[in-house]
Amino acid sequence: MTVKFPYGKAPFWLFVIAVLSLALRLATLRHKDARPDLTMVVFSDPHYQSYLRAIPEFERKHGVKVQVQLSNWSSLQTRLQNAVLAGTDVPDMTEMFEGSLGFFTRGPVEDFGVVDLTDYLKRDGLDKRLVESRLSLWSARGRVYGLPHDVHPVMLAYRRDLIEQLGIDVAQLDTWDKFVEVGRRVTQDLNGDGVIDRYMLDMRMDGNWGFSTLMFQRGGQFFDAAGDVAFATEDNAQLVRWYIEQTRGPHRIGYECGWGQAVAKAMMDGLVLFYFAPDWRSFMYADEVPSLKGKMALMPLPAWKAGGRRTSVWGGTGLIITHGSKNPGLAWELAKFLYFEPGELGKRFKMTNIVPVLKDAWDLPELSEPDPYYSNQPIGKMYAALAPDTPPVYGSPIDNVARNRMDQVVSRAAAYFEQHGQAGLMDKIRQELADGVVAVRRIADREKTLVGAKD
Repeated sequence: MTVKFPYGKAPFWLFVIAVLSLALRLATLRHKDARPDLTMVVFSDPHYQSYLRAIPEFERKHGVKVQVQLSNWSSLQTRLQNAVLAGTDVPDMTEMFEGSLGFFTRGPVEDFGVVDLTDYLKRDGLDKRLVESRLSLWSARGRVYGLPHDVHPVMLAYRRDLIEQLGIDVAQLDTWDKFVEVGRRVTQDLNGDGVIDRYMLDMRMDGNWGFSTLMFQRGGQFFDAAGDVAFATEDNAQLVRWYIEQTRGPHRIGYECGWGQAVAKAMMDGLVLFYFAPDWRSFMYADEVPSLKGKMALMPLPAWKAGGRRTSVWGGTGLIITHGSKNPGLAWELAKFLYFEPGELGKRFKMTNIVPVLKDAWDLPELSEPDPYYSNQPIGKMYAALAPDTPPVYGSPIDNVARNRMDQVVSRAAAYFEQHGQAGLMDKIRQELADGVVAVRRIADREKTLVGAKD
């Protein structure tokens, strides 16, 4: 006796499809629910792509499964902070941007949301093999909580073809005094219409990365090694005046080019001759303005004093292991593999121009290869030569507060200069710096009270 489906053939086959779809969905969910041994979240697409390529080798070697996720930095930071505060699930490892470590190292040490890596570094001898200055960015209270990914030494990128036409010998621009002297000569209104057509240097009007890069080069800091606010110094006051003089007034040499298409057009038109170029930004120029291939070159920053430091730092990425990780030892092995495996570091440099923080890697052949975009200069070798002289950068839970306040100092002093000129300018700058320190310290004290920090 044949049993028929009571509602007819069409509903029967729809029922079969639904059952099969449900079974397939359940199988897929079971597969997805198989948790990886390690989960890592990054915010940089170039990092994400290079890790995806490298991780299968680590998985085969250790017999584990690693999941790498890509997230927008702002949302990643917010979600991670909320998860740590709430005590909910967090990834085993997360890459973080410069200045963000302080949030996770507030309050009593036992409440820190990240693993102390100091003993790991010493055990494996890495504390001697990394650029020492970069550990400061990922340290708190004398201990290291993040693994530095990079050094980011800064040079100047410039239109070599135009500089040669102007008869400028960049080897002679070894101090900022000499650079400014030449800059005032070449910053000109070329067609007589009252608008300047050529500037010497790309500079932010409000200070921002332009000011901080120069401040670090001079040895200044937003915070000292103990975490106290440290930017109200006489040297910083002199730098604020210098910066204002280069970005405003009749003797200015700087122009703010912006980012993306705006800076690309400025480069192509020759509106600005020199550009700040940390290693990562040298790659951006080549990627975004390919038409200038062979017309660009790099040089060290001019020093503030003859024989002084010829570089600075701008930006930084580091890797933390969270206290929520079920296997911090395995996470540490993955961190070392991704950050310090020589074969991967050579490939990564070719993809990003980022000089490794591991000094052993500076002898990799990829770093010595001539770069056709920069007139066949061995730019990896050039950046690596400057890396040991990069200045330290000390962070704080309120890093962004201090940086924003310094921008206000520059902007307010600049507004005063535009109205009153040099008369009383230094007094104005010193007062703004002093007021800024008071305001930032007030927030720092409130922060300590809220999180119950112990000295």
